[in-house]
Amino acid sequence: MISTEESNSLPKYDGNFYLDPRSKMIIVISSLIIVLYSKNLFVLIGVLILSLLLVLIIRINIKILVGSLVMFTLFSLIATVVRYFLISKENPYTTFGIIECRFITSFLFIAWFFYTVDPYELAVSLEKMYFPGKFVWFLTTIYQLVPVLGKEAKTINDIRKVRGLVSKKWNIRRHFYVLKKTLNPLITGAINRGVDLAEVMVVKGFKPKRRKNHVLNLRINLFDVVCVIISITSVVLTIVFS
Repeated sequence: MISTEESNSLPKYDGNFYLDPRSKMIIVISSLIIVLYSKNLFVLIGVLILSLLLVLIIRINIKILVGSLVMFTLFSLIATVVRYFLISKENPYTTFGIIECRFITSFLFIAWFFYTVDPYELAVSLEKMYFPGKFVWFLTTIYQLVPVLGKEAKTINDIRKVRGLVSKKWNIRRHFYVLKKTLNPLITGAINRGVDLAEVMVVKGFKPKRRKNHVLNLRINLFDVVCVIISITSVVLTIVFS
């Protein structure tokens, strides 16, 4: 597998309540089913509080969290207006609360999964679940390269600011121009990284279908079983009583 400095720098919760990545997958999928299926605002608020607690436990960046909440609130407001005037005449406040809870809860659970699962753990988990080797390699490669490309984009923007190429005034044409000048080197760098990766894989005789020995041996413990049972039971109760 590929190892990068950025992939190892993600904040992880290394406490006593460790969960296997496979258990986390089931918990996240169950939570998304509950959030998307249920229209009970109290149930959605409860799941939202749970997702906030999980995110606070892993000590996610507060600026990222607050910025995401503000952005999803704006999206929820737009979706509520569109739904109220074009689709149905339901109570706009209830509709806004449901849409807001769905947006934020889905984002927080997915963020909790990717902030607490190492790329290597993810690869081993998917192989143990008998996913195709090519799919495992493709997913974990993207997982590791996305933070690298994000840092590279930030570096490009910092260089442009140092050279005085970024305007402080709001101008749509100017921002599109800056975006174009940022994407060109970013895409070129991503292609070069892909070519280098392919060459290294050819040299090392990479075969995604071959089973490999892993240093990390993941096992599902009692705490995993309890969490999975609670998640599946919650999904069943939500479907039955909704």
